[in-house]
Amino acid sequence: MNPTYPQSTDESPYYLSFRHPQNFFEIDYPAHWQLQTEEDGAVEFSAPAAENFAGLMLFRTPVSVDADQILRLGKWRELATIMFQQIQSGSMEQDPTIIYDNYRVERPESDPSGYRWFILCFDLILGVSSSYSDSFRQLYEPIIERMLSSLRIHRNEELLASQVLSRVTQSIAENFPDTEIKVNGLTVTVNQFQISIGNLLSQVMRNPSGMETMVDQFVQGIVGIAKQRGEKLGSESWESVRDRIQPLLKTDKYIQEANQRTQVKSEEATPPRTAPFLISAPWMAELRICFAIDNQDTFRFIHSLDLERWGVSLELLLNTSIENLAAFPEPEVYTMRLSEDTPAVGSLQHHGGAASSYLLHPRLYAIASQQLGRSIVAAVPSRDALMMFEYRDNRSMLQHAVERDYSTTNHPVSDRLFRITPDGVALL
Repeated sequence: MNPTYPQSTDESPYYLSFRHPQNFFEIDYPAHWQLQTEEDGAVEFSAPAAENFAGLMLFRTPVSVDADQILRLGKWRELATIMFQQIQSGSMEQDPTIIYDNYRVERPESDPSGYRWFILCFDLILGVSSSYSDSFRQLYEPIIERMLSSLRIHRNEELLASQVLSRVTQSIAENFPDTEIKVNGLTVTVNQFQISIGNLLSQVMRNPSGMETMVDQFVQGIVGIAKQRGEKLGSESWESVRDRIQPLLKTDKYIQEANQRTQVKSEEATPPRTAPFLISAPWMAELRICFAIDNQDTFRFIHSLDLERWGVSLELLLNTSIENLAAFPEPEVYTMRLSEDTPAVGSLQHHGGAASSYLLHPRLYAIASQQLGRSIVAAVPSRDALMMFEYRDNRSMLQHAVERDYSTTNHPVSDRLFRITPDGVALL
């Protein structure tokens, strides 16, 4: 039985992450839904209300495949057709919600409604089946879509990590030819400066086709201005970076996973040492404030070794980052309405830092209320987006739009909604 999460309902779900015990896949699901794992590895998620039945089942088909070869020979549609014929299904279509090659069909029954999918990835075909009472389609279809948009298959995680490490070390060597580079797990050590590729690997796993671009951006964020100024990595002085320190919002889960990846077991280190960890301060709900050096187009996270080298406190780091954010030219808010009767939607045109960080701006309400009135709701689905809305009790519609953006970005922050008030920011 799942623990109860009062803040999670079908109308406003809060999502948890489930990782298959055999590492077939990872998927987000509503915290208040029930979860059942079968002996054959199938997993079923179901809404708790019997009168509003809804569920999603995922299972591995008993077929081992070579996905690359099937796609190269153009046999995927033919194979999917044969598999769907075995379960008396109708016409097939591709579902863009899922990032892997897939086909889906509608269930033949009129009630319950739903879909069936076959997903091709690496060495397996994953079967998926959704069902819900037809009268509750509008309620449950967005939840199922949100779940499937989070689906990640980890069969090639080690291979992908190896590829990312190779590209990162090669790029750093090209930028710093005389630099000694060592690799230990997912940590790259450059002149005693340790760089974890854990966050980068998570981004690449969300969008494998964007690996080259992500690696380039990651390395430029690391070398960035340090190369321009002739500084060694990890040797920047407090004076040289103080004016470039910015706050970044990240979840507890993000920070925990990032720090876990950098931990070095004492028996594996010679001499024993404590691995660096991301510096962060608690903020609201599951979000924390991280800190980064703004290297123009990219950011380099600040770790414990930086703070130790500079000899500054967390309080000073936090105050400095907010002061730097507030020191940028005041951002502009652009709004639009589909019609005179619809709520206004606002976007932030900022002049430095990350767009999502402006949720921490001391004057955000004063800036936004000029265009959006006194009742304002905001969202930060990604690092580079701050969305604001004139609020008219349209929570469900806004939540669905935010979840869609959150599930498809390379730099996700939160799928929560926030109320912007004269006294600060609060959860909606």
